[in-house]
Amino acid sequence: MGELRAERDGGVLTLTIDREARRNSLSTEVMRGLLDALVGVGDARVVVVAGAGEKVFCSGADLTGMADDATGLEQHEGRGLLVQVVLAMRACPVPVVARVHGLCLAGGMGLAMGCDLVVASSDARFGLPEVDLGLWPFMVSALLARHVSPKHALDLMLLADRIDADTAWRMGLVSRVLPAETYAADFEALVARLAGKAPAAVRLGKASFAAVPEMSLEAGLEAMQAQLSLLATTKDVEEGIAAFFEKRPPRWTGR
Repeated sequence: MGELRAERDGGVLTLTIDREARRNSLSTEVMRGLLDALVGVGDARVVVVAGAGEKVFCSGADLTGMADDATGLEQHEGRGLLVQVVLAMRACPVPVVARVHGLCLAGGMGLAMGCDLVVASSDARFGLPEVDLGLWPFMVSALLARHVSPKHALDLMLLADRIDADTAWRMGLVSRVLPAETYAADFEALVARLAGKAPAAVRLGKASFAAVPEMSLEAGLEAMQAQLSLLATTKDVEEGIAAFFEKRPPRWTGR
């Protein structure tokens, strides 16, 4: 069995880092597997990123996997895989959801922040311990600066404290916190709801949301007007309006 499990259940594609003995750390095999899966989602409606077991979502880079005989260029390119994974999450046409339980540390926080939604169990803990190893979370900091205030970001990186899920939610690192006692069932229900949303609207909406911050206000408004006009031509909009008036669940086709 490989280090990344890909399982399909209806419209949900779940990618599980299967390295529980290594605290679900990010090996080259895991990151290449994530890349391949993210660019080949097919007709999936949602992608879930998870860690095996219940103790650790992801502990970051696999420090034991840094070969002593690897050249500086090889190590640099290996670190770049996380960059590629995060960019692939952004480009993925469907929502990518992090299923965070237990510990979420270092590059694991980068992996979670790269997802569109982060749904944490109330027993989850987050932290950036790099400075205590003489390192610095450089790539994670690029994401962190887009989610939390500068003061919160530097507090996390300089002090290396672990924070609980509620604190992470208040900072803006987490989308939702679900009770640990019912987390599995609650998460499954939430993802099923997400998978049931209008595919055309979700795909166009996600891409547009990512593009807007890079535009001026005027350009952003004009681009969103164009996207709305495009979406209005789809069969999904026609079906959604018909279902509303007929008081029935919509039957989405993604067209």
